[in-house]
Amino acid sequence: MKRKVEITKNSFFELFSDAITLYELSVATQKTHIKKTLAKSSILSINYAIEAAANSFLSSIEISQKLKDQIDRFSSLDKFDYTLQWHKDISLPRGTTQTQIIKELIAQRNALVHPKIKIFTDTIETKPGEGKIAYQHQSNSHSEQVKSNISGISLDPETYTEKDAFIAIKALVDFLNCYVNDWWGIDLDTSALLLLPSWNGSIQAQPIIYERNSLETVLRHDPELKIKFIGLHGIFEQFQ
Repeated sequence: MKRKVEITKNSFFELFSDAITLYELSVATQKTHIKKTLAKSSILSINYAIEAAANSFLSSIEISQKLKDQIDRFSSLDKFDYTLQWHKDISLPRGTTQTQIIKELIAQRNALVHPKIKIFTDTIETKPGEGKIAYQHQSNSHSEQVKSNISGISLDPETYTEKDAFIAIKALVDFLNCYVNDWWGIDLDTSALLLLPSWNGSIQAQPIIYERNSLETVLRHDPELKIKFIGLHGIFEQFQ
């Protein structure tokens, strides 16, 4: 049977799954520079997922296109705040640990996508090179990794590891758990409609679209992440 259907695309879950996949790859590799690159990419994907979630929740508000365009220029946290104020007449609890860590991740994301020139002093050891390389230069400095007092994540993206990536992933889960269940108080069916792709071709079941690889990836880590902002359990059995 062939038919035309309308699909509402939502990128949140795919971005969330991407972040976990990049974290897994960072864990698997033994090469330090690749581990760092994958961890950094994972944390950036979490930041993309933060913005996707904020925009998804905003879609629950019926406002004019002109106002939508204005709100689209808000920061991610302001978008979360606006949605809460619209539906519940309460402000986003910005003083909580969950929100503070998200604020911290966004600040690091801004530093990564808007890099600035840095000038610093270092001690370099120069040795004769091999082959076509005349000289090799290596830093002798071993600066300590500075970590956040709030989250424990490295404050220098150049020293990210898979541990920092997992902190970011867990931080997003903890924030959304609080946002959906405690602060907004919507049910899991509603959150699924807001955070996952959907279509109008479902006959009896929920109109939610699950991509198998993404679902498998997320569920592998649910015992540690403890996802409560969306109902995932019982879904995977449908694939068996």
